[in-house]
Amino acid sequence: MLALRSLLVVSALDGPALAAAARSAADAVVIDLARPAIVGKREEARALAAKHARAIAKAGRPVFARVADTRSHEMEADLDVMAGAWLTAVVLTGVEVPQDARDADVQIRKREMRLGLTPGGIRLIPEIDSAEGLAALPRILDAVDRHAAVALSAEGLRVDLRLGERASVLYDHAMADVAVHADTARLPWVIELDAHRPEWAALPAKAHDFGAAGVALHDETSARGMNALFAPDPTEVAIARAMLAEWERVRSAGAWTGVVAGEVIEAPTTDRLVDRRTVRRARALVALADAVERREQLR
Repeated sequence: MLALRSLLVVSALDGPALAAAARSAADAVVIDLARPAIVGKREEARALAAKHARAIAKAGRPVFARVADTRSHEMEADLDVMAGAWLTAVVLTGVEVPQDARDADVQIRKREMRLGLTPGGIRLIPEIDSAEGLAALPRILDAVDRHAAVALSAEGLRVDLRLGERASVLYDHAMADVAVHADTARLPWVIELDAHRPEWAALPAKAHDFGAAGVALHDETSARGMNALFAPDPTEVAIARAMLAEWERVRSAGAWTGVVAGEVIEAPTTDRLVDRRTVRRARALVALADAVERREQLR
C-alpha cells in the first residue's frame, strides 16, 4: 500500500522544480515525461528525469514516472531511463483498453529482469483520461496484477468530452465510476488536477467524499493541505485495528462473525459487525494508515 494523499507532478524539463522536489511535503513525486511541452525535447527531458529521480528517491521521496502512452512509440524509451531501484511506480497515460496495461506490464517486467529488480516491484497506475478509458476500466484493472492505484485525469476528461465550466455533474459521475471499480479491484484511486481552473476548486473535497486516496497536483504549496484532507480518520483507524483483533479472536474460536462495540475508547457508541467483508475494509484502512505513518517518519 502506498501513501497517496498528495502527488506532486513536476515536468521532466523543469530542472529547478525537480531539484526542489527532493524536499517536497507530498507523499510522492511524479516526474512527468508525457506532457505536450516535452514533445521535441524528449532526450533533454529524459536526461533530467534520470538525474533527478535518483536524488529525489535518495531523499526519501517515492518517485513515480508519468510516461508516454503505449501508442506513442515513446513509452519504452521513457522506461529505459526511469526503470531502476529508485522507481516506485509508473503512471501510464492514455489508457483506453486492457491491452495498454498488458503492454506496459510486459515492458516494465523486461526492465526489472534486465536490472535484477524484484518482479512486480515497480507498480503500475493507469491514468484514465477519456470516455473510452472510463468505460473499459473494469477490464483494464483485470488485465494485470501490477496495478497499485487508479488515476482519474480531470483535464483529460475535460478535453476528451469538450466539457464546459458547468459540467461538474460529469466529473461527479466519473469519480463515482472510478470509486466503484477501484474498490471492486481493491485499489485506491486519486484525482489529477492538471491546471488551475475555478470550476475545479471543489474537486479535492468531492473526491475525498467519493473515497479517493488523494490528489495529484502541480503546486507544492497545496501538498500539506491535501495531506491533511486525505489523512485517515484516527477514530476509524482505531476501530479498524479493534476489528482485526476481534477477527483473530472469533476465528480462533471457530466462528465467522463478531462485533466491536463500546470497548473502542475513541468511539464508545459505535458497534461494528466483524466478518470477512468488513475485515477486508479494515485491513485496507490499517494498511493505508501504516503507509501514511511511514511516509511521515521520512520527512
